[in-house]
Amino acid sequence: MLEASSGALYWAEKIQSQGASCVVIDAYRFRIIRDSWQKTDKRDAANLSLALWLASRSGEMKLPEVWQPGPAVRELRRYFGMYELLNKQIRQMKNVIHGVLLDNGIRDRALGTRLANNPAKAEELLKAVELSAASRVCTLTSLALLVSVQDQKESLKREICQAGRPLEAEVKLLISIRGVTPLLALVFLSEVGDITRFRSARRLHSYLGVVPTVRSSGGVTHNGAINRRSRGLTRTLFTQAVIHLVDSSPTLAHFYRELVDRKGYGRARIALLRKIFSMMRRMLFSRELYRWIEPKLYEKKLSDYAKEIKKGGNQEAA
Repeated sequence: MLEASSGALYWAEKIQSQGASCVVIDAYRFRIIRDSWQKTDKRDAANLSLALWLASRSGEMKLPEVWQPGPAVRELRRYFGMYELLNKQIRQMKNVIHGVLLDNGIRDRALGTRLANNPAKAEELLKAVELSAASRVCTLTSLALLVSVQDQKESLKREICQAGRPLEAEVKLLISIRGVTPLLALVFLSEVGDITRFRSARRLHSYLGVVPTVRSSGGVTHNGAINRRSRGLTRTLFTQAVIHLVDSSPTLAHFYRELVDRKGYGRARIALLRKIFSMMRRMLFSRELYRWIEPKLYEKKLSDYAKEIKKGGNQEAA
């Protein structure tokens, strides 16, 4: 038995390759370790051994196991971890540019947006404003870093498409939904992994963090904000495509707009994502395309996806 940490899945795979079984547990849900007063590596190892022995002998103790993804899913998760980091750095660089402009009394936010979108024209755009020497250097440096990170991000997208080739059939299935790109399909598949391990849509929603936190006391239940102790990258990226997902079917459009009027945009977005994730789960089980598929748009997506895979394959061969 191993405690979930950096390298745990790698060593679990090595142990299993030798013919032994290996269980990786979630230490946060393993109360024997989490609530230990004398928390040392030696005591934790002893508690893990005792728990494994009791679970194997009696069958009454249920261990909080961590699902162990295969190599393809682990590679995709590693790629998407870097993708998320690059997105954070891009936001930081843009915030630096806006902050420098504000420090110089320039409240024109559109200027900062134009600079971020057109770094090649930065010198020309900055001629029209008065900046201190340090502010000008910081702005140009931030723009240079922004261009570099954006180039790395585009390169990483191609690598993600190549790494997702074992899941090509599932990707072609999910992109039949308007608004779902191959990148979104792959982030969903990488975080979910084996769809059969979710016996209900509610379990999937909880795993992806699109359900509210619930607190009950004295017979009164309070629903709070969404549960952020989850895999949140799928939720983050799909939120950016909500406008297109709404237009994917008349039923979803009516559901979303009615909920916006009653609950507001924030709750309506999360409710829409729950609907979409449930549909994607059913599509993966039934192996059927989206009911409201748009044939021309779907053919274009397939063509672009094939070109992206071919482009990445040519670069790898070179």
